[in-house]
Amino acid sequence: MNPKERAQNLRRIVNDDAFKDLMAGVKEVQSAVFLDSSATIEEIQKAHHVIQGVAWIERYIVSVLDAEKVYDKKQK
Repeated sequence: MNPKERAQNLRRIVNDDAFKDLMAGVKEVQSAVFLDSSATIEEIQKAHHVIQGVAWIERYIVSVLDAEKVYDKKQK
């Protein structure tokens, strides 16, 4: 799969309302753990790892979309 196809596939997913709701929901639930004074260290660590995972996914999406731009420029 070339970078353009990969970016088109990811763009379709990223623009999907269910995906947007999923990502926002995960961030919201995990962020609430940090604000919960009764949260254990383990719960806070788990929430931190989940948020790091979400951030990694977002960075990957950006990198795929950036790769499409580079690919497009090379095709000119």
